[in-house]
Amino acid sequence: MGIKAGRKQSAIGALIFAAGYLLVALLFVFPLPRAAEEGEAYEAVWENGMVTHERYAAAYSALVGADEDGILLENGGLRGKIAAAGPFREGYRVLMEGELLDLLTATFDGLSPLERTALFRTFGGTLYFSADCYAFDGDRVFRTAREAFERVALLDGPISSEQLRTSGATALLLHAGAQLEAAALCGTAVNSVTAQAPYVVEGDAVCLQTAGGRRLVAALPQTTELKATYDFCDKGALAPCTALRSAELPFAGNAPKSAGSAFDGRLLWAFGGKLPETLKRVKLTGGVIAPDAFAGCGGLEELDLCGIPAENISAAAFERLGGLVRLHTRKELSLAGAVRTLLPCGCYFYERSQT
Repeated sequence: MGIKAGRKQSAIGALIFAAGYLLVALLFVFPLPRAAEEGEAYEAVWENGMVTHERYAAAYSALVGADEDGILLENGGLRGKIAAAGPFREGYRVLMEGELLDLLTATFDGLSPLERTALFRTFGGTLYFSADCYAFDGDRVFRTAREAFERVALLDGPISSEQLRTSGATALLLHAGAQLEAAALCGTAVNSVTAQAPYVVEGDAVCLQTAGGRRLVAALPQTTELKATYDFCDKGALAPCTALRSAELPFAGNAPKSAGSAFDGRLLWAFGGKLPETLKRVKLTGGVIAPDAFAGCGGLEELDLCGIPAENISAAAFERLGGLVRLHTRKELSLAGAVRTLLPCGCYFYERSQT
């Protein structure tokens, strides 16, 4: 009986020893994350010139994101950076600029725990859209059913306003292959756009650079004051701007002047047929003012046409502006109820009493 018990105890001891040996061996191959993280130090350069060596926990608590050069920190209002090596920079580039195939085939092996966390903190809230929804989880980019995102990267093709509204995104990134339409922005929360060529962002206006010139594609929904320059205008490009109060545009209509039967000289062209009720002031810096230029714009109160030659302005255009209070133009008119003043620029200033 004693011999059997001794053998049994020996066997149990051997099993315990073997299990312990296996655990130690595994730790060499797969060290505990906490041990690895605590043992690694990161050199941080702060904006005041100070250089520190931060352990993972301290660096993690100060982490605010990443840029193409490294990990961004902030501690007590002081900003700093941990420089990153090639794998991190390549990962950042792919997540920022890559097309769908680049994103789906990207690997993020070789990154330190902090580098991986920084990339996820920066790009985890991005919806990558290419006919379907994709997201980054810190390890890979994959198709997702998740709905809420902070920003949308439109990789190629169009996106619907429903998709943008559902995401709740406030930022939009346009890749070169994106096909943005103004209608996609209507009713959304998007208040900032960044873009790759051939797109150009000027203030709140999004244009497309084409062989024939710059084309206004859209403007942001929250825009209240708009100033934009372009050579052509898409129909309804300004339709998202339901809160617009004033606008400075290079011309009314879809082009500066008639270039054939496709010309439309109405200001309503840019708004898709309906002017926002909030819009009271418009300045046009060029083009021709056709007889129907301000059809449907009776709510305008101030119109500035300084610099447009009188011969390019039809007197009939102002007959439709029943609510007009102030008009600045080189055209000499007989505007009912208005007092006329000659300005130093050579224009006439017409003003009606608001009482």
